[in-house]
Amino acid sequence: MPGSLCGITVEPALVKAVLPGGDSLTTATVKPSGGTVRCNLSVDGKDALSLAQAWWSQGQTTATVSQGYSHTDDGTLSEDERFVHTGRAGVGRTVSSCEVSEHPEQDLYIVVETRDTGVDDPEAIEKLLVAYTKAVEGSPACR
Repeated sequence: MPGSLCGITVEPALVKAVLPGGDSLTTATVKPSGGTVRCNLSVDGKDALSLAQAWWSQGQTTATVSQGYSHTDDGTLSEDERFVHTGRAGVGRTVSSCEVSEHPEQDLYIVVETRDTGVDDPEAIEKLLVAYTKAVEGSPACR
């Protein structure tokens, strides 16, 4: 397990908990559009996990943003309303101080999505989502 996923440091055990078993792990960084950065993980050549950083207009809620992603319906919303997650996916909002000049008046959201791997573990998804969000907040993505 790598200690860094596409440049973001994260505890390997948190990642391992949401991946299926296998022999090889590969990561790829994809930048589709609008400042989104997606880190895709594959196990034995099969898509297993996607971790994304996506900019959304200020004023959105985590619950609203999560509707744009698969497997977050009826997710558990954290008390501070920054995170919503299910056993297969989650969305987290970075702190308001996470601002960059390239994305004025936008908030950075983190998205964790498993890919049809049979993984369904709400606690593991929540732990990875919160840890990855905090790691992004401390990274150049938020400066």
